Amino acid sequence: MLFDEPYYIKINEVRWRIAKHVLDEICLKNKQHLSTCIDVGCGPGWFTEKLLALEMSVIGLEGRLELVQEAKRRLPETKFYHIDVESKTQILSIPAADLVFCFGLLYHTENPFRVIRSLSILTKKVLFIESIIIPESTPITWLVEEGKNVTQGLTHLAMIPSRTCVIKMLQSSGFEYVYEYLGKIEHNDFIETDTRYKRRGIFIASRDSLIINDFVLLSVITTPKYDFSKNKSNK
Repeated sequence: MLFDEPYYIKINEVRWRIAKHVLDEICLKNKQHLSTCIDVGCGPGWFTEKLLALEMSVIGLEGRLELVQEAKRRLPETKFYHIDVESKTQILSIPAADLVFCFGLLYHTENPFRVIRSLSILTKKVLFIESIIIPESTPITWLVEEGKNVTQGLTHLAMIPSRTCVIKMLQSSGFEYVYEYLGKIEHNDFIETDTRYKRRGIFIASRDSLIINDFVLLSVITTPKYDFSKNKSNK
């Protein structure tokens, strides 16, 4: 399976090193008890297995039936559900959890704002989300055609959001506290160089205030109507 290829294992291991440290810190420093978890876009269950090791009750949600079946084969004691996270009706059938974990999904969806609203519905306390982000300062999305394999989105078309777009969507979906990770991650996708923009970002959206090393609380982003005038510099 493609998810077992070295590229995917390497980036998952890097993501998990950060994620586990952050989750430990949320529980210890902030005295947050996270007993239930939903792994959204769980694929064959790589992160689900790691989350289970933290002694939480975890379920997995996945849009591809073949991946749900594979996850059940790998983790037969865990519940996995075939769910389209862009469907509010389907999302409402899933009980909310203390922690919603969503790494590697948002940028594979046609309607990322709808997805974030779904994630908010599922979140009792903390949403932990990672996504590819377009390096634009304005809150935009970029329509892309994806490859046609099981690691990509359901329709092979996706709207990838910019950093400010992700932040604004989180803030507009009911999360009072939104944080961005500013620490170092040893993977090219998380590093900006003179010739290449940072490709991915990590965010936490919470119902309560948190103190987490290397995360910064973000100010509310405003999104006025687009200015269609050509002579903007003269204003």
